Amino acid sequence: MSADRSLVRLALVCLAVGALSSVWEFVALQPPSSPWHLAGYPIATARLSMHAFVTGLVTLALAPTDGRARRPLFALAALGALLSLGAHGFTAATAWRGVVLHDARGGSLALLSARLLGGALQLSAFAWGLRLRWNAPPTTPAA
Repeated sequence: MSADRSLVRLALVCLAVGALSSVWEFVALQPPSSPWHLAGYPIATARLSMHAFVTGLVTLALAPTDGRARRPLFALAALGALLSLGAHGFTAATAWRGVVLHDARGGSLALLSARLLGGALQLSAFAWGLRLRWNAPPTTPAA
């Protein structure tokens, strides 16, 4: 499996996470007495949804199209997405904000670190993918 297909699959997984978290946000907004209510924090699930959609779309847009395998690029993007979306998902499920440097509960700094490290890895992968796009040889239409 080439890195191009791997990046497209990663993008599709991120988009699916975004769609599922949108549904989660909708049912979390239902009143607790409703049979449709599902525990969750609507603002955090909305943030997860938006982050997953943006990650998926940027990953899809910047996937290299020259046909060469880019395993390190896929590894950076996948690890960054796993850390970042995992931290956002944990935040949505537990209401830990993941932006607090010091909290009375242990683990808030680890959650913030996971979000920041995931974001840094994603930014590195996206910058690398953009550089590959800019430096790609021009394609000529088939005659």
